[in-house]
Amino acid sequence: MNWLGISVMLYKINVRAGMQYRLNFILSTLLAALVTVSEFLGLVVLLSVFGAIQGWSVWEIGYLYGVLMTAKFLYRAFGSAINNFEPYLVNGTLDQLLLRPMPLLLAVLTSRTRMVGGELLQSLTVLGACVARLLVHGDASWWIVPETLLIICTGTVIMFAVGLATAACGFWITRTEDLSVLTDNATTTACQLPLSLFPEWLRTLLLAVIPFGFINYVPAMFIVRGEWGVWTLAATAAVAAAALLIALGVWKIGVTKYQSTGT
Repeated sequence: MNWLGISVMLYKINVRAGMQYRLNFILSTLLAALVTVSEFLGLVVLLSVFGAIQGWSVWEIGYLYGVLMTAKFLYRAFGSAINNFEPYLVNGTLDQLLLRPMPLLLAVLTSRTRMVGGELLQSLTVLGACVARLLVHGDASWWIVPETLLIICTGTVIMFAVGLATAACGFWITRTEDLSVLTDNATTTACQLPLSLFPEWLRTLLLAVIPFGFINYVPAMFIVRGEWGVWTLAATAAVAAAALLIALGVWKIGVTKYQSTGT
């Protein structure tokens, strides 16, 4: 059996374990969905008060939100361990994974799976409603469907790459929780809105340093707004590939610097 097959099998085991206590699984799923719904409702209330923001309608901003959050929850589903990597370094859990006869990154990824059904359903509902609205009013063609699927995939890769690079920094600094707040939570919150609203230094940060702007804003400028060219899709895919390669390189170097906790 190849590593991919083994990884899929381990993910299935984690999912079954998470669903073992059905009532807890259902309640946690509903609670997570309610939390994400409340976040989006706050955005809707803001937009209903101010109307369109710099020409961006509620539906266009909802599209940005839907793409971003769908990519986020897909990443959280299989990359939960990377997203919360600090305990592996502090508690010595990584020492145990180093003993497994498989690549370390796969061992880490398959050691934990987060159940994101509720959050994913909510983000897909928002995204689907916004896409339908744009199609009905002629603001987008049917090409929006395959193009959106493409940028969800590239967005998931970008989020994973940034998360992996953040986790890899832990091999030098050990504590990565505060860094993760910057590279994950803060950037995700910022990218729920069009980057044109922010000052130049922040736009540069979200495009060149932590490229979350390529998850939704850059491709949406072509898919939804039609202001930029089709090159944005190629650029988004290129950024995703480059980010992943860089993150894997940082991870590989970081592993060589790892020092066991001795526990």
